[in-house]
This record gives sequence, structure tokens and C-alpha cells, in this order.
Amino acid sequence: MTLLRVAEPEEERAQRLEREFQAVLDAAVDAVVLFDHDGRIELLNHAGERMFGYREEEVIGLKVNILLPEPYRSQHDDMLRRYIEKGETRIIGTGREILAKRRDGSEFFAEFAVGRVQGTLPPRFAGFIRDVTVRRNAEEALRFSEAQLTIAQEIANLGNYVVHFDGRYEDYWSPHLYRVLGKRHEDGPVSVYEYLQSRIHPADEARWRQARDELDAGARVMDIEYRIFHPDGSLRYVHHIAQTTRSPDGRVLREVGTLHDITDRRRAEDEARQMQDRIAHFGRISTMGEMAAGIAHEVNQPLTAIATYAQACQRLIASEEWSREEIAQALEHIGAQALRAGEVIRRLRSFVRNREVRREQVDANRLLEDVLTLAQTDARHHGVRVILEPSPRTLLVQADTVQIQQVVLNLVRNSIDAMLEVPEARREIVLRAQLDSEHDVEFMVADRGMGLDEARIAELFNPFFTTKPGGTGLGLSISRSIVRAHGGKLWCSPNPGGGACFFFSLPAVSPAQSNSSG
Repeated sequence: MTLLRVAEPEEERAQRLEREFQAVLDAAVDAVVLFDHDGRIELLNHAGERMFGYREEEVIGLKVNILLPEPYRSQHDDMLRRYIEKGETRIIGTGREILAKRRDGSEFFAEFAVGRVQGTLPPRFAGFIRDVTVRRNAEEALRFSEAQLTIAQEIANLGNYVVHFDGRYEDYWSPHLYRVLGKRHEDGPVSVYEYLQSRIHPADEARWRQARDELDAGARVMDIEYRIFHPDGSLRYVHHIAQTTRSPDGRVLREVGTLHDITDRRRAEDEARQMQDRIAHFGRISTMGEMAAGIAHEVNQPLTAIATYAQACQRLIASEEWSREEIAQALEHIGAQALRAGEVIRRLRSFVRNREVRREQVDANRLLEDVLTLAQTDARHHGVRVILEPSPRTLLVQADTVQIQQVVLNLVRNSIDAMLEVPEARREIVLRAQLDSEHDVEFMVADRGMGLDEARIAELFNPFFTTKPGGTGLGLSISRSIVRAHGGKLWCSPNPGGGACFFFSLPAVSPAQSNSSG
């Protein structure tokens, strides 16, 4: 069956079209304003009412430029007149961004497009206005953020990049990344890794490739420091951090990374480390100077014995009443005493010589035993007993032996000096190593001296603070720097029995770490 469309009366059709047109206007998000050839408003939709704060009936018959501030208000009338008189389409059929004005006088950024209503004489026009304040604010905030980011990157000497592996977008280099890597803008686009490949220091290339391969294979992040040759011929240290974004099937879609030029920091660290080593070396020499009397006595004893046995041999030979056994026994004593003196000299030379820092696994008990050997003579010289309380178990730390010996020996020397004014019966130092509650190895040097009040304890580790008449005030400061460099801490507390207890802790080496390193 064929349905016949009944012709719609013209008047009803016009009414229907008008209703539909009104519905479109009411549903529009943007403001719509109709105006005649004189620029007088004929219609303002609901969005326009909300946007400008006028009711439609208030603006009907008013000039459309009431919605614009100066200079746009005057310009709009002139451009409309030139279009009607000369056909200049400076605003008709085009869109532009201008300032608009609300009823309350406030202004906002808007996109304004004007179109002519076809088939009307005199001409009529439709204006479409969109509030772009939010977009403009977002763009301004983005520009501000980018400017702040650029300033921050310049201050930090850091640049960032984005690599798009899916080809949807161009790769991005931040402005400061060009300066970090020495790349010129006019050289054309190149991937970060392609540019870096020819500039990696040969000694770092294998580590760099391994880090890249691990990132490609699924590692969450790459974090590596390496050296590059800058185009200006200098060698730079960079800290490279990168992270990837992957698709559900595991393909790498994007990589975001930063390259931080840490050359100045590394040089400063090297200089600080060298300065600390020189200061520590000075501290060891200073400590040996304070122990000079005891050291001289320790060396003088075997030398005196050697001279005595040599004179005895001479007398035996002169008397011609000697036997081979007597001479052999005297020579054996001479050899033993020479080895004893040589061992003292060897230990002292090892302790005071300027050398490269070398960390290795050290037994805490053995370390205290070696210090006791160095300190015992000086302690006896001042009537001080040194008691060693070793841990019943093996406690390992990763440390430079000589530096940690310097710390303990410096604490022992301070304890000896602290007890010079107390009766000799009380002059006692206890050396101890044990595992603390945090599973670090804790070393203790405790004395029975005059003790320290809270004010002195607070100042004790500051450089140049000293309680000794001839002290430099550097010993404890150097010791704290050494302990901190080893990842530990150094502190002091009163000894319950009178005197002071100095403690320092170092991270313990676990059995698993010890086995793997072995």
C-alpha cells in the first residue's frame, strides 16, 4: 500500500520552521544574535542572555555593538558600513577573537563570527559568539607553566624529551635539552638515542646499552649516570632517567625522559672527597704526633734489646768462651726484636700514608684488635688500661680499614686525655663491638674520665671546638665525616659510671652479601 503525503499548508510549514529554528537557537551553547543593516538587534537566544546578562526584550532595537567594549564597538559599526557600501568583507564570513562586554561591564574573551542571511534586502546578519575565557585561561596557564619549566630546567641544567614510537606525534626536545647535549636547532630532527650513540664515553657504553635494553625489555624505569663528549670538546656527566608507556599487548608507545647535566656536581663531589681525604690524612698525622712519646717508647724497646743482644754477642766472641748455640740464640732474639720494631713501623706507615680510599669487608672485632695494638703503648705510657670486649659472633662491615681505625684511635686518644686528671686506678677504656637493635654494627669507646655536660656534647662535633688546651678541634669533626661517608652515624652520651661513651654505627654486611661478594 502506498502512503500519500498530504501537502502541508504554507502557513503551517512556516510556523513549523519557525518553531524548529527557535528550538535550535534555544539549544545552542553559543550566543546567537540577529541584527539588521543598521546593526540593531532583532533576536538574542537563551545562551546569549546567559552570556551577557541581558534579557532579549531589553536589547531588541539596540545596536549590537552594545555587546562590545571599545575599540571593538566603534570598529564594528565602521566595518558593517563598509561591507554594505563597498562590499568589504572584513568581518562578514570570518571569525576572530575579540573582547566582549557583559551588562555589568565586565569583559571576557570571545570568538565572534558574522554571517549574512541570504535573500534579505536590506541585508540582515547573524552573529555567533563563543566565550573562550576558560580556554584562554588554560592557554595562559600552560604558557606560564612552560615558561616556569624552562626557567627551572635552565637553573637545574636539565632537559627533557618525549619519543613517540607509534609515529602519531613528532618527538619532542625541550629547549634546554639542546643546550645540555650541545645540539643545534638548525641541524634538523634526530632521535635522542641516535644523537647520544656517537657521544657516549667508551667506558660507559656497555652500561648505557644494557640500561636501554632492560627498558625495552619491560623495565619500569631507566636510571643511569654516564659520560658524554660535548660538541665543544668537553667531557660531561649526565644523569639519564626514562620511563615508557606501553600498549595492552606490551608494545612501547612512548618514552619520556630527562637528561640532567651533573658535571659541576660531580666535580664538586670529587673536590670535596679529595679535601676530606687530605683533612683525614692530616688528622692521622696529628694523632700520631700526639702519640709520639708512646710510639718512641714502642720502637725504642726492640732497638734497645737488639743493641743489648749485639753487645752480648761481641763479649762472647771477645772472651773466646762461646758456643754456637749461645750465638745462635742471641741472633734469634735480635731477629725477633727487629721484626717487632719493623711491624710497629709498618703499621704506623700504613696508618699515616696518603692513599686512595679502599673499602672492603672488615671484621669489626679484628679492627678493634688492630687499633688496640696501635693504642696500647700510648695508653700504658699514661697509666690507662684498655679493655677489649669483642662480639661473640663475626660482625662484618664494608669499610676503609684505615679510616675506621682513625675514628676509633681518635676516640681512644680523646679518652686518654680525658682521664689524665683522675686517679690512675680509675683510668680505664672499654672497646666494644655489637649488633644494635637496627641490625647495624655499633662500636663503643667508653672512658671513666671527667665526663661532658650537655652544652659541650652539643658543640662536640663542630669543627674547631675543643676541650684540650692544645687541640685543633678537628678530630671529632673528621671522625663524623668519615662515619657519615660510610653510611653511619656518630654520637656521644654520658657514661653511667662516670665519664663519657662515644658510639658510632656502620651498616652490617649480611651473610648473603658476604657470600655473594666472595
